[in-house]
Amino acid sequence: MATEAVYTRGMAKKRGYSREFTPKTERRVQLLIDRIPPTLYDAVRAKAKREGVSLRALVLGWLKDWVASQEPTAPEEPR
Repeated sequence: MATEAVYTRGMAKKRGYSREFTPKTERRVQLLIDRIPPTLYDAVRAKAKREGVSLRALVLGWLKDWVASQEPTAPEEPR
């Protein structure tokens, strides 16, 4: 799951907006993730920028793969 980087004249490469996840209806859903550790978020953003991947495409790809997986995965119980 990678998006192509687009180069524009005189500007840095621009991450493409993935059309793979374009909604087929007018219904829109927004997901907010709260309390992400700042160092983790900074590292994720930096890696996504280096690899030319949008965070939206990254997260939607993870969700799509998880839904498509055959093995049920349950969250671990806290100890």
